[in-house]
Amino acid sequence: MARRLAILFLLAAASLLPHGLMSGPARAQVPPEQDAGWQSAVGGLRHFTGLRCPDMIGSFYRIKVMQGDAVSLAGCVYTGRDGITAVLRNHLETTGRREALTFSRSYKAAGFEPIKLSGAAASGTSFRTRNWTPTSLCETLWYFSGEQADYTLWLSYTLPTQEIEVGPAVAAFTQALASQN
Repeated sequence: MARRLAILFLLAAASLLPHGLMSGPARAQVPPEQDAGWQSAVGGLRHFTGLRCPDMIGSFYRIKVMQGDAVSLAGCVYTGRDGITAVLRNHLETTGRREALTFSRSYKAAGFEPIKLSGAAASGTSFRTRNWTPTSLCETLWYFSGEQADYTLWLSYTLPTQEIEVGPAVAAFTQALASQN
């Protein structure tokens, strides 16, 4: 009986501790965005680096936030109609071109076929990553240089069915990036 009371007392005391001192199940209640350096903002989230990820960009909905890593400062994953996926990443100023070259080299080394596309996709680096089904999966990366940071946009979509949606998607993300600086 004394042991049960001691455990109840410890649990009650732990619930009074500030968030930073908790661990385990009590800590799991903190939204993962906060652990990754994100804060709620009007119509979306803002990373401590300044990257703003709206809840919606064009016809894309934000489905995940990404914390920084050795390559990127922060990012968000979006999904569009029929499963088009977009990843918007924030990089240190002047590193976007390097990230695009790394993307290209990595995909080539993995054996993916580089392809030339028209329209908005022509300004990015594109690879066919699945060609054994009636539609081909295509992945394209664009990089953008801003006044205080660089950005990359990665899209995954099928050819030829979703090719027409690439232009509006790139335009919507470009417009969202223009408001970053």
